[in-house]
Amino acid sequence: MAAIDYLKLHHLNAEIEKGNRLAVWPKENITPEVREWIRAHRTELLEELAAANDPEPPCLPAGVRVAWTIRVGSKRLVLAGVPYTREQAHRAAQARWPGADVEVLTDAD
Repeated sequence: MAAIDYLKLHHLNAEIEKGNRLAVWPKENITPEVREWIRAHRTELLEELAAANDPEPPCLPAGVRVAWTIRVGSKRLVLAGVPYTREQAHRAAQARWPGADVEVLTDAD
């Protein structure tokens, strides 16, 4: 069982405060036995909380980006925010600027 799960089982919350301090609450739910367990597992709790607060960014599938450089007429723009494939980015740009000459540029362009 993960250390955080043990705290949840006892209806407790935890977070890392300044100075790498561990805060656990509500104090009414901290029995002497739980307090000793927290002391014994402090490092493990801090590691789990740090990992939960610093998640790795999700990996996008090959060919999917969150930003594409596009050309609309003679202007270069960046279409950003939503993960798109090249074709989806092209369709999104065409929908935004109907009738315009739209091109999704490669990194080399």
